[in-house]
Amino acid sequence: MKKQLLLCLLFLLHLSGYAQKEKFGKYNSNEISYSEVDFEPDAEAVVLFEEGVSKFFGEVFETTYHFRIKILKESGIARGDVKIPFYSGDNRTEEISGLKALITNFEGDEPQSIKVDKNQIFEVEVGNGWKEYRITFPNVKVGSILEYTYKKTDKNITLLDGWTFQNDIPTIMSSYSITMIPQLEYKMIGQGTKYNTTSEKTVNNGTYTWTLRKLNSLKAEPYMNNFADYRERVEFQLSRYQKTLYEWEDVLKNWIVLGDEVLRGYTDKGYFRSSPLEKVMDGVDFEGSTELEKAQKAYYYLQQNFQLNTESGFFPDQQISQLVKTKVGSAVELDLALMGILRSMGIECHPILVGSKGSGRSDLVPFPFINQFNSVLLHAKLDGKEYLLDLEDPLAPFGYVDLDKHVKAGLFLTKENSQLVPINIPHNSNSVFTSVLKFDEEKNLIVEGSLRRYFYEGLQMSHRSQNLQKNNEPLHKLFTLDPTWEVVNMDMQDNLKEDNYTTTNYTIKIQGQNSEETSLMMLTPFKVATFSKNPFTQDFRIFPVDFGFAFSETYSTLLEIPEGYELDDYPLKEAISMKNGEVLFSYNPVLMGDKVQIVAKLEVKKPTIDVRQYANLKYFMETVATKMNAPVVLKKVSNP
Repeated sequence: MKKQLLLCLLFLLHLSGYAQKEKFGKYNSNEISYSEVDFEPDAEAVVLFEEGVSKFFGEVFETTYHFRIKILKESGIARGDVKIPFYSGDNRTEEISGLKALITNFEGDEPQSIKVDKNQIFEVEVGNGWKEYRITFPNVKVGSILEYTYKKTDKNITLLDGWTFQNDIPTIMSSYSITMIPQLEYKMIGQGTKYNTTSEKTVNNGTYTWTLRKLNSLKAEPYMNNFADYRERVEFQLSRYQKTLYEWEDVLKNWIVLGDEVLRGYTDKGYFRSSPLEKVMDGVDFEGSTELEKAQKAYYYLQQNFQLNTESGFFPDQQISQLVKTKVGSAVELDLALMGILRSMGIECHPILVGSKGSGRSDLVPFPFINQFNSVLLHAKLDGKEYLLDLEDPLAPFGYVDLDKHVKAGLFLTKENSQLVPINIPHNSNSVFTSVLKFDEEKNLIVEGSLRRYFYEGLQMSHRSQNLQKNNEPLHKLFTLDPTWEVVNMDMQDNLKEDNYTTTNYTIKIQGQNSEETSLMMLTPFKVATFSKNPFTQDFRIFPVDFGFAFSETYSTLLEIPEGYELDDYPLKEAISMKNGEVLFSYNPVLMGDKVQIVAKLEVKKPTIDVRQYANLKYFMETVATKMNAPVVLKKVSNP
């Protein structure tokens, strides 16, 4: 989107090139013998080194890339297929040249190098102005070194590509150099723990160089979809340029300028308006007795009559008239269409630019750096009350904001007064699990249960149910059930729109609970609980744990002790909490004559847990899992 939003600036002087540090196809003894990553021993492959060297040529920005990867395990052989994306829209904004690749295998210490043939390097259209060069390395095996280099030219010099030092496999060394020129001034933004603490940075005659070493792989961990927000990276945005010998021009010098630039684009596309939309919306009735009712009508009209595509970004590709004609659009196009409808009815509504989770930045920087934004949500005043609105999720009820947009702050867009604002989206997501356990005449255990999930917990359940329907799979796959269990019936009611919850009712038969050969029966009431298995099994963790939202899960079961049996053993009462009360767990059994009631509750009050608390969280959740799997034991009563 950045390629389409900002026009490149024309000028620049020719600069001399910068020689690469590593010679193509020349390997040292350490690279040849390397077989395991000491800081990530399970790695299937490793980036031995990568280097980027950037400079300006005339009206373009050029970067030379050089990568060297070694395959360490059989599972890493698939990395012999390499993809190099580039944006070719907007009059060939980016171009790739000088691509060459080499694979080297070793017989003993002797290298056997093969240049990748041209017919194994090809260009592919991937849509929306994007293309890929693909490299298919031949004869890839454990121990192979894959090497490739190329140049990329970019006509957009307002927003430079920057450099990401991490990969989805560990990296031994990553280096990036950029040579600036006096006629251009850029804001430089770096992020990441190593970037801010141990990076080797040098500045020499306008050339800035960063080198980072021993970088962990950048990949998802349990309860962490936004790992890219913590990546080691440096980025650049043009702040001003020299127009004449004595005159400089600022670029996006403050939030107001940035906001007005974006709003101008929205206006040109027909979204940011105060004139009626009847012609565009073909006279659709959005009337109501209150502003809230009008807004709900508009929201559900768009949600039910328009299809979401997979386009991302905060800028629309289509005119609003095209959107209405095709009835297919991106999330930002639907959000802005909703804004246009509300504004045409006299309802105050403004867009807020946000950087969604996983877009590459955990916190906004306090100056107008446009690359930190990638999506939109809406702020509306309805009957004097403030609402945040979003059409990102096709199943979400009115007033729900996509979880990836639950961020700390955003850029509130209003003409000549755009500014950063805090974002706080309160909600109460929880699950209530109730069940009755009893035995039939054949001593089969019958479980009658109900699971009610509220707000975002309910929305997640709704999505899971819909996916099962699309794949013609049974509803009981919502749960992890023992294959010997018989699902007698199961149904689900979706009341999210009306009451903010979904309800799943079920009856399950479990055979084999009684045997003439044994006097004991063991029951596990909470075996299907979400955290009956500890999701945190890694010895160490790189990124914080992000549950997405604060929540609670309550499990209540009533066990009816059958005739001829008595209670022999059951788990004891327990209450534990992590430091500062961020996570709490309680387990409370109560004896009531021929019945046993057990109530267990897990509360996560803070959705993000610092990585330094991971060991404590892992131990805590292991305790929870152990307790949720603890059996209730019934013993056959001895004959008098």
